Amino acid sequence: MSQTATVRWLIAANLTLLTLVGGLAVSAFVRQAPAVLTVERINIVDSTGRLALVLSNAPRLPGAMFHGHEYPREFVGRGHSAGLIFFNEAGDEVGGLIYEGARRDSTYHAFGHFSFDQWQQNQVVAMQYQDDGRARSAGVRVWDRPTVMPLEAQFALAQQVLTTPAGSARDSLNRERARIRDLVQGAPRLFLGSEDRSAKLELRDPQGRVRARLVVDSLGAARLVFMDEAGRITAMYP
Repeated sequence: MSQTATVRWLIAANLTLLTLVGGLAVSAFVRQAPAVLTVERINIVDSTGRLALVLSNAPRLPGAMFHGHEYPREFVGRGHSAGLIFFNEAGDEVGGLIYEGARRDSTYHAFGHFSFDQWQQNQVVAMQYQDDGRARSAGVRVWDRPTVMPLEAQFALAQQVLTTPAGSARDSLNRERARIRDLVQGAPRLFLGSEDRSAKLELRDPQGRVRARLVVDSLGAARLVFMDEAGRITAMYP
């Protein structure tokens, strides 16, 4: 075999070997790719690194967030719930899906909540399930929320209270916090679902008082009830 032919043969052999090794490497990588991903939290971000979505277990679920600033989890009562939290382009939390369930003494506590928030406010529509083994409800809830002040003002004051020593200044902050809480509280307006084996549609006035209720109870009896602002029945059918 000439020297040129030998060189060509070696080149061809090396290319064949590299192809085989590469194929085996790709094949091994594909076969060994994990079928299960086990993590405690996943952050989905946009091209700037801003949070868009968080999927997390309970201990790592974030607190309420406004303009990218995160407030303590206890401000929104998070502690046992795993779930999914949504964020808008302004860096505000705008809703999510949370759930929990555990044995409690001789009974249990189960909860599921899927909601969407008003702009810079709390939730305005939610699909919710609550059950403690004694009372149970499941359905759609709607709230009216004010626009006079963002919810963040309440959280910002609460955070300020935490760093203020006990005394008159702290008492004053707590009074202002209570005033703002009343301003941003809003009111429930509608419930459509089931409570303790009764299907119902419940309509409330802007102050959150029940004014009309359509019920089919656990025995199958139906009734329509109207009430005044004091809760007195003004009409009932049949």
